[in-house]
Amino acid sequence: MNIKLLTAFLLSGFAVFAQQNEIKKIVTIKGNDTTVIVINGRIDQMDSMLTEEMKKVYINDSMVTRVDVFMDTTILKTSENGSDTTHIKIGNMKIVILESKDLKNGQAELPKGERKIIIDEKVIIENDDDLTMENWDATDDHCSTSGDGNAIWSGFGINANGFMNANKQLASTAELGFLALDPAKSIGLQWNFAEKRFPIFKDYLGVVTGLGLNWNRYSIKGDYDFTVMNDTLIANNTGLNYAKNILSSTYLQAPLLLQISTSKQPSKAWNISAGVVGGIRIDARQIQKWEADGKKNKDKTKDDFQFNPFQASLMATVGYGDWSLYMTYGLSDVFNEGAAPKVRGVNAGILLSF
Repeated sequence: MNIKLLTAFLLSGFAVFAQQNEIKKIVTIKGNDTTVIVINGRIDQMDSMLTEEMKKVYINDSMVTRVDVFMDTTILKTSENGSDTTHIKIGNMKIVILESKDLKNGQAELPKGERKIIIDEKVIIENDDDLTMENWDATDDHCSTSGDGNAIWSGFGINANGFMNANKQLASTAELGFLALDPAKSIGLQWNFAEKRFPIFKDYLGVVTGLGLNWNRYSIKGDYDFTVMNDTLIANNTGLNYAKNILSSTYLQAPLLLQISTSKQPSKAWNISAGVVGGIRIDARQIQKWEADGKKNKDKTKDDFQFNPFQASLMATVGYGDWSLYMTYGLSDVFNEGAAPKVRGVNAGILLSF
């Protein structure tokens, strides 16, 4: 089966990239001994010649444990302890053939000699000498050394919202006036639905970006009805004793974060990231609930409420596995200049990545 699989991929790869009169090499490394087999011939003869040489290696050397197949070079590495993992790499495609006495698939142990084949087209590895049975996740469908790392942007987050003054302190009730918040009810949500990580150093260091939605909910203490007049946010006290009085804004956001991970296995990695998040306002509204004459009432008013159409924030995260704590601090004002008390947003919360 190994020969058929190897031959099939060699044929497909060579058909695209091979040149007339190409030179192919099989490099067999065993301990301190290195054997180089050079195959020089026409392209219509190359595949059969290479296949025959590979058959000889498999038949004559039961110690072969890893096979890295490239367009111009085939490398076979062996070890004295008879490790039984085979890796085949063709361009950006990597095929891993695993044969183990104790490899577990879920709760069931694979029978001795049975092989599990995994194909991952995303794998681009310059040097995978540190790939061992210890960092292989047998329950996953691909190896964890893809270079994509454990980007922690995508997921669901919940956080507490607050306002900071010009002195970078939490704004007091006196400073906020009609924007005084009820901290226990000022809860924000994040849904980050797309992410992309650009590796700088394998799985350990990279730049993360993506897209997400950020709902900022500010629970107002006073019984105010908000309107906009002459580009100014106006608050009218209705005296209705609101059970809920919320100013809400929604932003489509994108991050640019530098992320550090401590492990190639996402489930066992500590992650630290820091950077900036930019956003564009896509919605704003006031939500009110109150009771009058024994009847429950609810009202939603859509307006811009002078929320800044763009936002920029500093963001920092720290976490383990899929769970992270995060904090953001606004680099831009929450409301348009001169339209409302000058404040910047700050929040802290927890994110579950997926």
